[in-house]
Amino acid sequence: MIDVLIIGGGIVGSWIALRAARRGLTVAVCDQSANPGDATSGRNSGVLHAGIYYTPGSKKAQHCIKGYALTLEYLKEHSLPHTICGKLITTGDQLGPDTEARLQSIFENACSIGARDLTILRNPGSIYNGVLGDSAILSPHTGVCDAAAYLKSVQNQAREAGAIWLLGRRLISVSGDRALVSDEEGRQEEIQSALFVNSAGLNCDEVARMTGLDEYEIVPVRGEYYRLRKAHPVNMLVYPLPDPSSTALGVHYTFHPGGDAYAGPNAVAADSREDYRITQSRTDFAESLSRILSGYAPEDLSPGYAGIRPRLRVNGVDYRDFLIRRQENFIHLLGIESPGLTSAASLSEEVMELL
Repeated sequence: MIDVLIIGGGIVGSWIALRAARRGLTVAVCDQSANPGDATSGRNSGVLHAGIYYTPGSKKAQHCIKGYALTLEYLKEHSLPHTICGKLITTGDQLGPDTEARLQSIFENACSIGARDLTILRNPGSIYNGVLGDSAILSPHTGVCDAAAYLKSVQNQAREAGAIWLLGRRLISVSGDRALVSDEEGRQEEIQSALFVNSAGLNCDEVARMTGLDEYEIVPVRGEYYRLRKAHPVNMLVYPLPDPSSTALGVHYTFHPGGDAYAGPNAVAADSREDYRITQSRTDFAESLSRILSGYAPEDLSPGYAGIRPRLRVNGVDYRDFLIRRQENFIHLLGIESPGLTSAASLSEEVMELL
């Protein structure tokens, strides 16, 4: 028997494996992919969120602020690619009567949950050439990292600490202290563990149902990115003021530490949990981007990549926070979407307190 079986080897599961192994526990990570984390963790913008939009007192607010500091410390310690470039949230071409009030509300919310050194700029284009809008919030501590390199590093650190990786294994059933897993050829094996951690991301609801929890449902929401043929001289992230009628933050300008620049993501319903198509046109993306940043036409965009967010519903109702639940010898992490990459190191600390 092992001490902990972690189901799902994305960035959150990898951090839990690392912390548990360093505590001296015997740990195994079961992941259905040969490349754990290549779904949600490896298909995002790599943004290090400074804590702007989340509800005060929520787990997203708590873990984003704490996770940011822990993540930045880890990236520096292991010399992983990242840059603290800063971010602008601009009113862009929005001219409604409530535009300034909405920007001020976001500013006050961010300050209340611990975002540091924010300022409101008037006429941001006079300081940052090409940025549109009458006003913008400047978040100087927002950054970007190489998400794939960060994930691989945490996984390797967990291995070095003694965690065992069971790749290409899908969880079939679990009962008591025994889990049944199957490999890609259908061969099954039983694993006995004192504790289980459900960090299965897009499939966390399926794992929860195996333990009798039927109230949770993951709705896959696809975010599409277009690659930009040229980076913008502004050299920081540029976001629109969020549409209050949408749960998405809107198409924004971002880039990876390696230099590639992107527009995205949007938020569209995915047909499945493996639906990585790009369906919105580059003309639409260019139009959205041109509302906040000048200098891009449709011919400057080419299809990039897509990721899927695990949006959580509880009893059919949208649940907009991280949910962590202890159930006998199971710990469930549900709805770990953005800011999950930033929050992972902190989320793993909470899980360790429950082990």
